[in-house]
Amino acid sequence: MADWNKVYNEKTVGDTAAADVLIKNSHLLPDKGEALDYACGLAANGIFLEAKGFKVSAWDLSDTAVEKINHYSSADKLNLKAQKIDLETSLPDIKNQFDVIVVSYFLHRETLRYLHNFLKKGGLLFYQTFSGPQIEGRGPSTASFRLRRAELLKIFSDMQLLFYREDNCQPQHKDSHADIVQLVAMK
Repeated sequence: MADWNKVYNEKTVGDTAAADVLIKNSHLLPDKGEALDYACGLAANGIFLEAKGFKVSAWDLSDTAVEKINHYSSADKLNLKAQKIDLETSLPDIKNQFDVIVVSYFLHRETLRYLHNFLKKGGLLFYQTFSGPQIEGRGPSTASFRLRRAELLKIFSDMQLLFYREDNCQPQHKDSHADIVQLVAMK
């Protein structure tokens, strides 16, 4: 397992872009509301959402990431607050709080359905991660850290599907996302 404090110690907040699924589908976002950057890393998704006018919570296991995000947010007077939360064992007991949740490259099947509970009615889930077999060494090699084909569609089948992409094409094609799944769904 990665030492996330060490990983984020070597990176800077603001140096990475938000998830493609969020950027390319930002036209689906409501005008305002409360958003959650789930397994936020250095909160690229949260920074993107805050710039769109959202009040943002950012959750991650890494002390280093949380400290860096809160320092960055305070210095720039952002409406973004990070919290250290173990998303595999210690999820908060909340329901119907968020208008938007974004998850980028995090998968823990046992707690995946909690995302539905955290969303308000009409809330949007933007989810992007690795799926299918590993291609060209991208992402985790262990199958348990990669979604199976169409798995997100089954897990969130009670939500209204707004966008879905899971290519089965060859990775050599320039527009291919052969080992990535993207979903936007409304509760």
